Amino acid sequence: MLDNIQIAFFLLIFFRVGAILFTAPFFSNKNINSRVRILVSFAISIVLAVSLEASMNKDIPDPNNYPLLVSAIFREIILGIAIGYTAQLAFVGVQFAGQLVSNEMGLSMLNVLDPSTTTGVTIIAQFNMVLATMIFLLINGHHYILMSVSRSFSTIPLGGWSVSSAFVGHLNDVFAGIFTTAIRISLPVMGAVFLSKIALSIIARTMPQINVFIVGFPVQIALGLIAMAVSLPFFVRILMTLFASMRENILLILNL
Repeated sequence: MLDNIQIAFFLLIFFRVGAILFTAPFFSNKNINSRVRILVSFAISIVLAVSLEASMNKDIPDPNNYPLLVSAIFREIILGIAIGYTAQLAFVGVQFAGQLVSNEMGLSMLNVLDPSTTTGVTIIAQFNMVLATMIFLLINGHHYILMSVSRSFSTIPLGGWSVSSAFVGHLNDVFAGIFTTAIRISLPVMGAVFLSKIALSIIARTMPQINVFIVGFPVQIALGLIAMAVSLPFFVRILMTLFASMRENILLILNL
């Protein structure tokens, strides 16, 4: 029979692991059934509970003090969400870059369903997300998420985490990095489309008989697609740098 200490110990582990897997990239994909994620979280929690059993008595709060135990569970959930969303924000920046590019190319009305979030996004944003996910899996980014789950227990004891000013400041920096990432990814395409608009405006002034509105739309799309193809190696390098900084951001959270 399990006693109250063992049950509380397992619950704290389970809620931290579950919060990470329900918010981290790839694992939070809506195509993965919630029951599957719960079962995976349960299985990982069992393995971690066995490996961390030696620290069971000193890490957890009094299991008979229910308000204290609920508070500890809530903090574990917040910590797990913070770790998961810190990793997820890298993909948010990639998707935002696709939205910016689509707006410049005139494709903002051409939306598709993103199966990972079940929301409507532009076709360029979806292309960016698919490419980013492929690279994330190729470099075993999902393995690093699982490693972060395990490492979090060695750096932050169960029930021992609390929100600090350093943590809030770090999250602000991560959120601000979304816009920097989006600009870096979308800049080559947006620059090419912007130059095409300048050229079309000059043509409209010098040759008013040409209907620039009819000519300009396919020209912007064509130049945008060409710029995307040419800047694809640049995009991949940015993604590699982005995923490396994602790891650093997770480590910073674990050490704050």
